Amino acid sequence: MGFTLIELVVVIAVVAITAAMVLPRVWHWQREARIGNLNGTRGAVHSAAMIVHAGLLARRGVPDSTPCPGGGGTADNRLAGPGSVCTEHGLVRTLHGYPASIPPGTTDAPGILGAAGLGTVFNATTEQLRADGYLVIAAGGTTTIARADAPDPARCSFTYAEPKAERAAPSVSPSVISGC
Repeated sequence: MGFTLIELVVVIAVVAITAAMVLPRVWHWQREARIGNLNGTRGAVHSAAMIVHAGLLARRGVPDSTPCPGGGGTADNRLAGPGSVCTEHGLVRTLHGYPASIPPGTTDAPGILGAAGLGTVFNATTEQLRADGYLVIAAGGTTTIARADAPDPARCSFTYAEPKAERAAPSVSPSVISGC
């Protein structure tokens, strides 16, 4: 009327073998998802930088005559030095015609983070970005974007470096995925 010890051991062995085969695949899927998200974010950052630059070139450095509908003030559309451009979500700070590398949530207008749409709000704070799965450090003209949920976030990241001079482009590093 019950199970014998042999039957129980066989069932437990089958469950253990199945789990041993499935769990590594699940962990692999998590890693692949982090890598895919990181590469998608890298693409968004690169595209945002080019779109902002194209918008500034189209405006030819002529300041807007009205405040940005998304908020943040009036864009000066400067191609040289620090400036700003109006996007559909609000004003974005620029440097030499590309989005600036600005720490999250520290100014009235974001730089590359807002232009790329990182976070659930336009000018996200460090805490809001962390809640969305990102660890962001901006210093010295470089923004490092990492997956906060990675086993080693420093090795699951990429960097955006604003241009250092006029007529220079920003650089977006390849994704480092060894810690994802």
